Amino acid sequence: MKTIAFAVIATVVCAGAASGQGKSQSQSNKYFVTVDGHMAPLAGTSSLETTLTFSHDVQVPGATLSAGTYLFTLISPTTMRIASEDRKKVYTTFTTVPTARSMNLSHPQVRFERMPDGSTRLIGLYPDGASTGYSPLYKKTHQAPGAPIATSGTKQ
Repeated sequence: MKTIAFAVIATVVCAGAASGQGKSQSQSNKYFVTVDGHMAPLAGTSSLETTLTFSHDVQVPGATLSAGTYLFTLISPTTMRIASEDRKKVYTTFTTVPTARSMNLSHPQVRFERMPDGSTRLIGLYPDGASTGYSPLYKKTHQAPGAPIATSGTKQ
């Protein structure tokens, strides 16, 4: 098994973005936070592995990450895994799609969305100098809480 040699600690301030630290763009309830450090693909590959530290809980597809440090690894061009910093616990693995940011900046950014319930959800990772990044795919639910579920087939 190939050992991945690149991991950089980056600090992402989620709820602290309102204080102005790292807040560079705002669009309704979506905002960018500048990463303190580097987030770049491994040399000669498109693989990305970086450590991000969150100051508050953050929702990602399949999990809510408590404040702390996590290892983000792009394990295929469209699949991201989040694990503990020591790699002993995998919190979630999810599909990503390419996403563009309006400005090509030399520093990495993470994009968040403030949800109606006040929680914060991750909606994009943009490596060093990249105009495109990775956006997690969340399951869409079209039913209201407590709504009936329709199924097809015959009941026996």
